[in-house]
Amino acid sequence: MLRLFRLAPLLLVLASDAAFAQGINLRWTECVADGGTRNTAFACNTNVGFRAVVPSFALAAPVTQVTGLHGTIDVVAADAVLPAWWNFKQCRSGSLIYNDAAAAPFQCHTVTGFCAAGISGIQPGVPAANAERIDFARTTTTGCVLPHPDLSPGLEYVAGVLSVNFTRTVGSPSCSGCDIPVCLILNQVQLTASGGDVTLTQPAIPPDGNVITWQGAALTPGGTCQAATPTRRSAWGEIKALYR
Repeated sequence: MLRLFRLAPLLLVLASDAAFAQGINLRWTECVADGGTRNTAFACNTNVGFRAVVPSFALAAPVTQVTGLHGTIDVVAADAVLPAWWNFKQCRSGSLIYNDAAAAPFQCHTVTGFCAAGISGIQPGVPAANAERIDFARTTTTGCVLPHPDLSPGLEYVAGVLSVNFTRTVGSPSCSGCDIPVCLILNQVQLTASGGDVTLTQPAIPPDGNVITWQGAALTPGGTCQAATPTRRSAWGEIKALYR
């Protein structure tokens, strides 16, 4: 028993440095290594609370003297138009906040050395009527004297946390559409560094490790966000047909 106890810290260190393939990830609550989830559900019955969206990335080669980090996330609804609940520029302005630190990271790595962080753009209706494009950024500013970080390959770095709060879900005024299934897609993470920009667009975990869902949505291979397949009694032939 004592031997196992002494080995535990070493095992944790080894786990925290597990290698990741180059690319980008998106999860709810935590990063991939810390057990972040692919789907989250909300009863849409309170204005109190929030859900954390955690983008992360891994590199194939070292990147030195990083002075900026930019990312883009698309919200795509399983509907013809963007629900008002997800419109962070109009009905729910102020309900999306970007923080430059991870939500208590344990096995992931943080990126320090930036003087400013925030949402740099919100575009409802882009790239489609049922979507919204969100840009976030972490940058240095004039007079910023923090040391710029050097990033290593094979590690999972958290690119910050976007908090989606529940304000205006119920009561008056409120915004409709909280119950509509939605897909969130991390399109890219771009690093500004001394040796030139590095842009990551491919999922570190193929084929869709850069996608998370809300209320049980699913993203089809063609890029369409759809509601979960309803449960009903089906013949075995019908069930097999769903997965062909």
